[in-house]
Amino acid sequence: MKKATVYTDGAATLYHADFLDAAGSIQDNSIDFVFTDPPFELTGGGMKHSKLSYQGGEIFCKNGFSTKGIEFQKWVPEIYRVLKHGRYFYVMSNDRNLFSLHAACMENHFQFCELLVMDKKMTVPSTYYPKRAEFILMYRKGNYRKTRFCGSTIIETKIPRGKEKRHPTEKPVSMIEHFINCSTLENEICLDPFMGSCPVGEACLLTGRKFIGVEIEKKWFQTSQERIAAIHRKIPTTPQTGGDRP
Repeated sequence: MKKATVYTDGAATLYHADFLDAAGSIQDNSIDFVFTDPPFELTGGGMKHSKLSYQGGEIFCKNGFSTKGIEFQKWVPEIYRVLKHGRYFYVMSNDRNLFSLHAACMENHFQFCELLVMDKKMTVPSTYYPKRAEFILMYRKGNYRKTRFCGSTIIETKIPRGKEKRHPTEKPVSMIEHFINCSTLENEICLDPFMGSCPVGEACLLTGRKFIGVEIEKKWFQTSQERIAAIHRKIPTTPQTGGDRP
């Protein structure tokens, strides 16, 4: 186990580490919400190549990222351990990893809540049908906890472009804010174990939540530090949104 570099800025704590190493610093039943886009498609957001399971397809490299084949059973149990009872876990997936990811979550005692669709309003080339959607699996640990009415299971959004696209798999901050507001209260603690360039951290600070993020790649960890510092320069000390109980 390598010692993590820890960066703290206000309500955000960032770990430069493999999540499996950093997880030991997070207490059982201490996290209120988890949202993550795990490195099954592009592993730049998390696990080292040596940590990958190469089952279910060949590995190939493109632009410095390895694709396919993360072993969900190595990190999903840690999510269950640190999440509080009655709290929610949202996890992104593409079509090819949807079933194996769902199986890992169910085997680790999560309660399945919803399958959400992220409509990107654009298509991505594919061998067969062009792909326009990604998926978000929503789970709960333990008994039901009331949420706000969250609207449709189809989330229409635009993929970040230009300066907003800091990471190859960047997800829209507005979409993450929506999930946070649906499932958490102000000042609760949110975790992203594969934070990439930290869109979840930005969404947390903008909605008045606390954030813990973990990132193994130095480049993205530094990007995340800069992003958090920039947000703190822009937002007021007292958050303006997200204070009502679901």
